[in-house]
Amino acid sequence: MSEVLGYVLVFSLVVSTVAVVSVSGLDTLDDVKRDEQLDNAERAFDILADNVADVYRRGAPSRGTEVSVGEATVFTGTETTVNVTVDGTYVLNRTATPIVYRNERDQRLVYSMGAVFRTNPDSGLLIRQPPHVVRDGRLLLNIVVLRASNQTSVGGSTALVRTLNDGSAVRYSDTGGATSNVSVRIESERASLWEDYFDDQGFDCSSSPPSSTEMRCEYPTSGSVERAYVVSHDIRVDVER
Repeated sequence: MSEVLGYVLVFSLVVSTVAVVSVSGLDTLDDVKRDEQLDNAERAFDILADNVADVYRRGAPSRGTEVSVGEATVFTGTETTVNVTVDGTYVLNRTATPIVYRNERDQRLVYSMGAVFRTNPDSGLLIRQPPHVVRDGRLLLNIVVLRASNQTSVGGSTALVRTLNDGSAVRYSDTGGATSNVSVRIESERASLWEDYFDDQGFDCSSSPPSSTEMRCEYPTSGSVERAYVVSHDIRVDVER
């Protein structure tokens, strides 16, 4: 009887161990799968940024970018508003549509105004900088404005992001070193990440309001910038299955 009882106990222990290992192993496999899908989506968003650059920088009439969605979703996100003031005068006030990839863990990739962000519920980082230039006596703000015809969400398949050139315009131009102050204000869910970016570029963000959805940074040129430009690029965007 004792031998039978011992066998039952050992068998139960083996079965329990196998079950625990199987469950934890499946969880690990799911995590690996999600991480791989997110990495693949990040590469797709890098291609998206290149394709959009082809439209506004190289004059391509349109571009299409495929993003493998899987169990995630690709959608047009909450609009971002950007205002640029030069020496106290508004030269640009635009509203841009972000393109967002979101998985089941609320990890996101966001293309917004030429930049790509990677975020999760607790934090985020800028993984591709916007196409601004702040160096060698030159200040160039390239404001990439994607505008969606309607709110769109695609899940469970492959999303096709279509971008169509809608024209560019120089909003401000100074080649004589007369610009004394450039101010950028952005209203966005990623305002803090935008603030970090402009701060790294030498802007003064000390007057930025303590807000999670708004930032304001200024660039006091003090004669150090010989050429200053603000350019807007309008691009129509649609997300299709």
